[in-house]
Amino acid sequence: MINCDSKQIYHGVPILTDQPVSVRDIHKLYGYVAPTQNYSAGLWLQDVKREVQQAWDDNVLPVITGGSGMYINSLVNGISDIPAIDPEVRKTARNLLESLGNAAFYEALVARDSNAARLHHNNTHQILRAFEVLEQTGTSIFTWWERSPRIKPFENCEVLVLLPPRNKLYDKINRRFLTMMQTDAISEVKYLMSLNLPMHAPVMKAHGAPEIVQYLQGKIEFMEAVEIAQKNTRHYAKRQCTWFRTQLPCDTRFFSSQNEIIDHVLAQYASKYPRTHTRPCN
Repeated sequence: MINCDSKQIYHGVPILTDQPVSVRDIHKLYGYVAPTQNYSAGLWLQDVKREVQQAWDDNVLPVITGGSGMYINSLVNGISDIPAIDPEVRKTARNLLESLGNAAFYEALVARDSNAARLHHNNTHQILRAFEVLEQTGTSIFTWWERSPRIKPFENCEVLVLLPPRNKLYDKINRRFLTMMQTDAISEVKYLMSLNLPMHAPVMKAHGAPEIVQYLQGKIEFMEAVEIAQKNTRHYAKRQCTWFRTQLPCDTRFFSSQNEIIDHVLAQYASKYPRTHTRPCN
C-alpha cells in the first residue's frame, strides 16, 4: 500500500492526516517527510517508482492509494521537465504571497502571465508554483507543460476510484473530525505551530489544521472549529469527486464501496501476485 496523499507524507501528524496505524510493514511513504521540508510531486514520483519496483521484485502487487489530484496526475500522465527552482526564488515568492495575500498575489501573477488565469485563485500551491517557474525561467509554466513531453512512469496502471454515496461520505467526514478533535489532532497542530510554519505551507492546509489554529489562537470556539472544518472538507470532497469524474483516464473504473474495489483487485490480481490475499486496512 503506497501513499498517494500529499498530506499523509508528513511525520508528526498521523491523526490530523488520518494515516494508517496497523500493519505498518505494508504501508509505504507515510509519515516520512519533515513538515519543514520542501517536497514536490516530482520527488514523490521518484519515491513511488522505488517502492513499486521493490514490490515487483518481491512479487507483491503495488497498490497506490490516496486522493491528491496533483500526485494522481503525475502518476497517470507524468511530469514536465521544468528546471529546479532556486531556493532564493522560492523564498521570494513565498514572502510575496505572505505580504500580498492570495487574491493580490494571484492578480500579480495573472498580470505577468495571462495564462495563469486558468488556475483557480484559491489553489495556493498552483499559483505559487506558477509564479516560481515564471520568476526562475522567464517562461510561463503553461509553456513548459506544452513544450516538455510528459513520460508516463508506468504503462500498465489501472485506475480505480471509490465514490461512495454522498450522504455516507459526508457522514464519515463529520464523524472523523469529531474523533480527530477528541484525540491528538490539537497537540499535532500545536507541534506544527511550534515550527513557525507559514499558513500556506502544505502541511498547514491539512483538513482541520487552519480551523484548529484559529481555535488555539482564541479566534473561534471548539465546536465552531469542528463545524467549519467539517463544512470545508465536505466542499473539498465535492470538488474532488468532480475532478475524479472529469480528469482521469476514460478507462477509469468507479466503485461505490471499498469492498467492491477489494473484491475486484483480488479477482484480477490474486493469481499473478500470490500474496494479494491480504485485505487492505481502512
